[in-house]
Amino acid sequence: FNTPFTGGVTEMGGLIIADVSASIVTGTAILCAVLFAFFRYTRIGVAMQAASQNQLAAYYMGIPVKMIFSLIWAISAGVAAVAGILLAPVSLIDVTIGLLGLKAFSAAVLGGFGSIPGAVVGGLLIGVIEQFSGIYLPEGFKDVAAYVVILLVLFLRPQGLFGNIGRKRV
Repeated sequence: FNTPFTGGVTEMGGLIIADVSASIVTGTAILCAVLFAFFRYTRIGVAMQAASQNQLAAYYMGIPVKMIFSLIWAISAGVAAVAGILLAPVSLIDVTIGLLGLKAFSAAVLGGFGSIPGAVVGGLLIGVIEQFSGIYLPEGFKDVAAYVVILLVLFLRPQGLFGNIGRKRV
């Protein structure tokens, strides 16, 4: 799809960046900042975190857990819609677009579940690893690199880079 950013490029210190790519990165950064602020500084965001950690305790504290879960689904749909809008200028609708979700899952595993900054760092690392594996490794390794990273992270540090180890005393 054509956008106001289509066709333009920006050069910064020998690095050439397409304006459409810069707008996608900017839009994603804004969305992540809004989600981070929402979960950190609003009562509903904190209630969502409480309900995800312990539904029964959240219910006993007066949090309407069913409504919170419905709101979580609504926010998820909104984030997916924004992601689709951001992705539309650079990607075609394809039957293999679901593989992008698997790469997002690998970014979440690498960064640590429950950590928005971890997911961002994980996504950046997955992107860099894929690009370098496409350059320095034989043909076809670029497509497998994200899944190899998932396996390595699950073996070496199952909680991810920014995740916490949850332990319960019984």
